[in-house]
Parts: sequence; C-alpha cells; structure tokens
Amino acid sequence: MEATGNQQTDEYENICFIITPIGSENSPVRKKTDGLISNVIKPVCDGFGFKAVPAHEIDKLGSITRQVIQHIMKSKMVIANLTGLNPNVMYELAIRHATKLPVVCLAEEGTTLPFDITTERTIFYTDDMYGAVKLVPELKSKMESALRDDNIDNPIYRSITESQIIQNITISDENN
Repeated sequence: MEATGNQQTDEYENICFIITPIGSENSPVRKKTDGLISNVIKPVCDGFGFKAVPAHEIDKLGSITRQVIQHIMKSKMVIANLTGLNPNVMYELAIRHATKLPVVCLAEEGTTLPFDITTERTIFYTDDMYGAVKLVPELKSKMESALRDDNIDNPIYRSITESQIIQNITISDENN
C-alpha cells in the first residue's frame, strides 16, 4: 500500500537517488557504474545520512519507470552521472530540474556536455583509484552546498524566472 501525504514525502527524505547509465549486467558500463556507486557515492551519502539508491537497486515490485520518476521528483538529493550522455539520464535530469530540488552532476573526464547544460556546474572525475579518492571530498562539498541552497538554479528555473519577469513587465506596461 502506498503512503499518502507527508508519509509519502518522508519516505524520500533520507534518499539520495542516483541518475546514472546502467547497462546490462556485467557490461563495462555496469561495472563502472557499480564501482563509482559503491566506492564513492554510497560512502559520501552515508556521511549525510542518505541511502543511495540507483534505479537498478530499487527493490519494489511494479513499474520501474514510475518508481524512477517518483524517486527523481521526491528524493531529498539526486546525483546525476552524465558520463556517456545516456538519453535516459538526460531525460531524468530534466525532470529533476523541473522540481527545483537539489541535484549534483558529475561526469567522467572527456565527457562533452550538450549545449543546454554545458554551463551548469559539473564535477569531472577520472575513473581510477586516484580519481575516486579525489572525487569524495569534491562530491561531499557540492552536496553540502546543494542542500544549503535556498535558491536552486538550473536552466528550467532560469527560463521560468525570465518568462515571469517579462510577463510582469508586460502587465505593468499595460497598466500604465
């Protein structure tokens, strides 16, 4: 039975959902993803009291798509791994941006971000032991900052704000 009201929100209060390419089991993509999650993301999330949850570790029965979107829209924190520019990852990042909730983006060095998000702060890391050691404090710092930020900034909310400003100017001009 699904919780309602505040209970449903509370279910996601201690979740850091991980938007990431997954790949098939034992594929190079899955091995890289699981290594990053196990050795960097989960330990950092544990330090914040978050349970790190990637889509392939959701253990509920039902629609995976619905569950993923629920996690994206309701989790207190989201980490988005943009490595490989996976279409699902990009779609899911846009959904998170629309919620105006905290998201920290990271990508393996060499990833060329698409135009729409190239100016957004992204942590670039190397996929090796030194890169993992270096990534931990950087991820921790960005998560702390994102959780403190009362004015979340992203391309969707900048566009909404600009549209509202233009609309207010237009209304003001019409009234004068």
